[in-house]
Amino acid sequence: MPALCNDPDRCEVLNLAYLPGGHGPYLVRQEGHPPGGTNPKPEHFILQKDGRWLLNLAFALLPEAEQEKQLFSSLTEVVLFFEQLCVKPVAADAALPHGVTAESVMAGFETCANHILRGMRTGSAEPVPKSA
Repeated sequence: MPALCNDPDRCEVLNLAYLPGGHGPYLVRQEGHPPGGTNPKPEHFILQKDGRWLLNLAFALLPEAEQEKQLFSSLTEVVLFFEQLCVKPVAADAALPHGVTAESVMAGFETCANHILRGMRTGSAEPVPKSA
């Protein structure tokens, strides 16, 4: 599995579909491993609005309000964000907080009731749209 990159062709956009008309908000995800990392095991990462890739499981631990801040309101916003991001070096955080295991996060995932995480399981995934 390749390292994470800021190339929109390697990413997918998840339409969480809880806004009116089912269009948005959107979450950007990519599978890979952090550049220079020692563990080549592929993981899912979520793109943060600061341009940093956050381990999907760590994203699940964020408070709902913080998760909401990372969502894109439109596909146009996603495309414009990538136009700025693609020239920057990749920044990734692949660590869970101290004392947290992937198993405990997954157990919490199963009982999670907030709409962002539900949308990640039920929304549709598409390639990042090409800029005009």
